[in-house]
Amino acid sequence: MSLSPRNSVYNAGPQLLRDVWGLTAVAILIIILRIIAKLRIGKFGADDILMVSALCLAVIGSIMVTLAIKLGFGQELSSINTSNVSKIIMHDYLTQTFGLAGGALGRISFIVFIIGLLVQKRSHRIILWILIGLQVIVNSIFIIILFVQCPGHASAIWAHSGKAKCWDLHVQAYYGYFQGAFNSATDLYLAVFSTCIFWNLNLKVRVKVGLVALLGMGIFAMIASIIKTVQTRVLATSDSEPTTATIDYDRWIYIETYLVIITASIPCIRSLLRPTNSRKISSSDTHELSSRYAISSMRSRTRRRDSSIDGKRIINVSEGDLSIDDEISRGYQHNVTPQLGESRESVVICV
Repeated sequence: MSLSPRNSVYNAGPQLLRDVWGLTAVAILIIILRIIAKLRIGKFGADDILMVSALCLAVIGSIMVTLAIKLGFGQELSSINTSNVSKIIMHDYLTQTFGLAGGALGRISFIVFIIGLLVQKRSHRIILWILIGLQVIVNSIFIIILFVQCPGHASAIWAHSGKAKCWDLHVQAYYGYFQGAFNSATDLYLAVFSTCIFWNLNLKVRVKVGLVALLGMGIFAMIASIIKTVQTRVLATSDSEPTTATIDYDRWIYIETYLVIITASIPCIRSLLRPTNSRKISSSDTHELSSRYAISSMRSRTRRRDSSIDGKRIINVSEGDLSIDDEISRGYQHNVTPQLGESRESVVICV
């Protein structure tokens, strides 16, 4: 029997659209600030390219959900033109695909960022690179499952022609639980890992707390990931009401994805929030840094003196000039013995 359009009593599409595009706007702003901050200190790298790519995937997903809503996604099946149903399902699958891919790439970007800071222990680097590999594998398998559940007839997933034999929908639901749990565990691990590593650095308590707070913000993405994982149950019954069943699931996919992008990028824009007139650190804190991070970021923006110690040029900088990785490097390379003739109100970097 043909379904004729009528005024819908239930329409969750507009609210989903506002939620997704609200987060999209915030994420775009944060990424722009991240790029400006990284270019400003000369440290635009692989992690930034990955994060911009993650944002692009998420924005494409936001466009897909917009197209689906324009076709009737979020309305009851009886309220939609029959010819649009298969298109809605197809756009819904693409929405999930780009959202999941964006979240995975965002996590990979953050891990690469952490690896760039924690260069001291080889074991830490190995664990983090393994985590990157698992992120690729676990999330890729879920996306593959979405499109191969009707072997040899991918279009049958949304066409519902009844001619193709497809897997039980519980397959993608069960794997979705695993994929969601893994992503949640990854967010928790990165938050705890960052806290443990940075708390042991030889830095002031207030600096430690600041670094831990910034780099532990992924806990919010973990909470969103847990909620999204709970919503995965709808995948097992989505056939009964394909135009409304996954509304909340899609919403939490994008909340999770954009929170990953936002919380992983906020630490990178810290340098933009520093006061223009840098203040000096306390007279009891003089440090000697030999970190490659400190050298590369400060060479172009600090005042220099024509003095040397053992053939090395001395650069004096104030604490306000330090970016997040400079402060971490300072913690690793801490040396409380001031150099002869140096002011005790300066950070000393030997290059």
